[in-house]
Amino acid sequence: MSSNIIRKKHKKDKGKIMFILFAITIPIANWLLFYVYTNASSIGMAFTNASGALSIDNFKRFFDEFNLPSSDIRIALRNTLITFAIQFAMFIPQVLVSYFIYKKVVGHRFFRIVFFLPAVLFSVCTAMCFTKMVGVNGFIAQGVGQLLGLDNVPELLADSRFANYVVWANMIWLSFPGDLIIWGGTFARIPNDVLESGKIDGVTWWQEFTKIIVPLVWPTVALKLVLTICGVFGATGQVFLLTGGSYETVTLSVWMYKTLLSGSGNQFTSNVYNYLSAVGIIMTVIAVAISLVIKKITDKAFDDIEF
Repeated sequence: MSSNIIRKKHKKDKGKIMFILFAITIPIANWLLFYVYTNASSIGMAFTNASGALSIDNFKRFFDEFNLPSSDIRIALRNTLITFAIQFAMFIPQVLVSYFIYKKVVGHRFFRIVFFLPAVLFSVCTAMCFTKMVGVNGFIAQGVGQLLGLDNVPELLADSRFANYVVWANMIWLSFPGDLIIWGGTFARIPNDVLESGKIDGVTWWQEFTKIIVPLVWPTVALKLVLTICGVFGATGQVFLLTGGSYETVTLSVWMYKTLLSGSGNQFTSNVYNYLSAVGIIMTVIAVAISLVIKKITDKAFDDIEF
């Protein structure tokens, strides 16, 4: 009798082990293939030339191209940093919008739907709608033409004088609501007793937001800040959908994509995979260094609060 029980127990334990192995095999294989192998291969390519020999020519090539007066990389870096600055500046309005919706201001249900709608739609749809709005037949382009006294209605997305400003306006429009779901869930965890005590003490909405809300949700704020800064060189908005990177609107990510598709045959497009791998390493090292500094600063801003 006892031997049967032992066999059943061993069989059950074996089944558990098989299930666990089966459950973790696919994630581990996915991680090894698409993360470890891919990144290791990219790092290796960055330090090799077209013939496969070890070399730092790819890094030299980047700095040589960057030093050219008419370099596309300079334009791309400028646009990327401006795009990132706008995204970073929009962080506070994003949190404030979520805060006011959390406080159930008048029309908060309507605003929640309107603000969150662009995030639900495909980016192609929002880009198409925005293109129609700023097109030559749209009221925005006609208004700009009249304001500047132009003879013709300007093509705002096909004119280097206006294209960047229109792309940045599109980014502000799309980033204004922010992560309503994340912030709404974060604010919802705050105990009502804490907010009620603040009301009794007569705090204003700004004091409540800065003195109570922000310190309580600071771990989430700090995490979002660090993640935003980590993507400093990936800031691009809808540039590719709106202009394709033309008219001096190119960003680093769009420049890398266009460089990859540009083929080979000249000094700046040959050995393109190795070259872009080196560019990626340079950008990653800089972004990681900045992120670590920001994380160290944010960790010291407020003490950890448990609630």
